[in-house]
Amino acid sequence: MSIADTLIKQILADSKWLKPAPLSGDDQFPEEPLLSTDFFVDAIELDEFRDREPDSFDEPHQLEVEPRALLGSYHHMHSPGVITLYRNNIEAYWRSLLSHAYKQFPFISRKDAERVLHLLAHSVYEHERFHYMCDFCRKLFGSSFDRWHEEALAVAREWHLLKAQQQNGNSTFSRIHPTLSRVIVRDMFAHTSRGYRDWSLFANPDTFIFAVRDYVHPGAAQLFAATNFDFGTWVLNHIGTDSNIAWTEQII
Repeated sequence: MSIADTLIKQILADSKWLKPAPLSGDDQFPEEPLLSTDFFVDAIELDEFRDREPDSFDEPHQLEVEPRALLGSYHHMHSPGVITLYRNNIEAYWRSLLSHAYKQFPFISRKDAERVLHLLAHSVYEHERFHYMCDFCRKLFGSSFDRWHEEALAVAREWHLLKAQQQNGNSTFSRIHPTLSRVIVRDMFAHTSRGYRDWSLFANPDTFIFAVRDYVHPGAAQLFAATNFDFGTWVLNHIGTDSNIAWTEQII
């Protein structure tokens, strides 16, 4: 079980927001109980989460108060690297996303609210794992750290993982109501800050793979030019698997 799964369990276990909405006379037997409107009370405006600072740091990153939009962070490897998920911020972002979506789709079930939390927590986690992968490659290949370019690629990584889930009929993502999932995904990727907003440059799968290859190992294209070896795909699939990691994880 990943740290993202642990975070989801903690939030759901403590959540006072997931009580069902009262039944109306026309809806005595809903397929899934709807989310109570109490869930949206005092939800933070979504724009607060759209303008983000970088979340990959070379030195230990100590803040007395984390910026609201800081959902996760990665501290570079000084044996080991550290992935951090910020529980309160992720929970606030979850409520903000659903509150904004409710204005366009007022039929959000409690189950779908839980699925959206799963989607969000794992997207943040995979974003930070991508930073780890880039950092690991820098240690191996001597590549350079481009903070903003790496943020764009990390968001693009989230995008491609979500698209893969969308095609899997058994995934959590595929079970979210299609109207709700469209709204949520659109809002999750509506970044306004430098770097993050450039993720769409890498929305094409091939463009993304080539960009990852050239960023983490600039010499890879020439090194493997006469082969069929796909270095970009290999590095994404083989660095940072659950059974072979060089990072630690924490929730704060």
